[in-house]
Amino acid sequence: MSIKFATQATAETRYVQNREVASFRDFYTSILEPQRISDNKDGQTFTPSFFSSPERNMDNVIGTSMVIFDVDQKPTDDQVSLEELEDALIDLNWEHGIYTSFSNTIACPRFRVVLPLDRPVHTEEFLSVSAAALEALDDFLDGRLLKVVDGCWRETSRCYYTFTTHPDRRSGAISFYNPGKPLDTLELKLAQSNYGIDAEYTKTSKPRAPGTAVGAQGRSMELNRILGGMFRSNTESQIVDRILQVDQEQNQGNEYFRDQNYARHRPRPGESTDAAVLRACKAWVKSHLNWLRRKARGIDTTIVHRTAQSREPMPTHEALISLKNLQQGKTKAGGDTALAEFELVSGEHAGRHVWHRFYGQGNHPTAIKISNEMLDKLKTAAKLPSTAFGDVLKAKDVIVRARIKLKAGTGGFPDQNEIGTFFTQP
Repeated sequence: MSIKFATQATAETRYVQNREVASFRDFYTSILEPQRISDNKDGQTFTPSFFSSPERNMDNVIGTSMVIFDVDQKPTDDQVSLEELEDALIDLNWEHGIYTSFSNTIACPRFRVVLPLDRPVHTEEFLSVSAAALEALDDFLDGRLLKVVDGCWRETSRCYYTFTTHPDRRSGAISFYNPGKPLDTLELKLAQSNYGIDAEYTKTSKPRAPGTAVGAQGRSMELNRILGGMFRSNTESQIVDRILQVDQEQNQGNEYFRDQNYARHRPRPGESTDAAVLRACKAWVKSHLNWLRRKARGIDTTIVHRTAQSREPMPTHEALISLKNLQQGKTKAGGDTALAEFELVSGEHAGRHVWHRFYGQGNHPTAIKISNEMLDKLKTAAKLPSTAFGDVLKAKDVIVRARIKLKAGTGGFPDQNEIGTFFTQP
């Protein structure tokens, strides 16, 4: 399907030139992919609409071929990451292009999402179509997108800069295309959405307090944190069970997956509420795991045996490690304990050692539970016969993959490293 649009030599003029390309991929390749490096926010602009005369204003719009969401958030906002948005778009199977804007920074991502329509829409159709698209997309993002997207998505004649990057911000700039289906105009019209059309704000008015888990955003983000910690160390079904348990414990009476303000949480015809909760949780887990898998970077698996090159605390990262020693003993209270010493055998930190303490019978139930979970992961990763301390020694010199965490020091103690998890999934 061809894409009709218009371009301007600069935003300082209202003179537009209608253009047409054979496909959205061609539009992306010619307009959004080329990177322009400039000290100033300037250069060519484009509009998602085409015009009856060469002056860019709403009265001259014939039709609009694309919906554009300009994420222009602040550091204090409950930020939407580019990866989160890409994940939702891929789950929706929507064809799209994404590129960072001139003001993008690592601390505060700013970018534009460009979505083609399966046919150009008239001005009177555009608002309901674009609102329905925003609502469907924001359904994956807990309502956060509406609070950080610029209200210009409601304007058919708005112009946008192409992929322009400040020379000092080149490392964080990116533009990419993902295939999929164009937005179904008829389906979006039938939704009769008015989502965000009357919103008076485009930014979060007050940042959410760190560590809180209240409201839709807090619930979802806390659950996402739990999921991230279980990634590749637990099966998908184990993660679903854990997420449902945490939702029940932390949000009792206000569970995230029972909140029917979200369409995906509502029971379908003939479906019980409990079945809807399980279905919604499974879909949520799968979506977030897919994003983490795409985001995860491979590590250098070359085995390196050498002496440590530094004693400075290491950043959180993944590495291959092997058990070098396990010392069993007793705590001051008489509980069973074992201190495991591991050596990193891959990457730039090869040769460094990290320690992890396990707790057994006679210790606090929480400490025992955490230790048992870690031991179970080590058992799976190293193919041990059991999780008994004595059998852990059978993992000596067996190479496993782990996350090395940087733990911030408190009470005057320095930062230190520890084992975050042993990976049991590819």
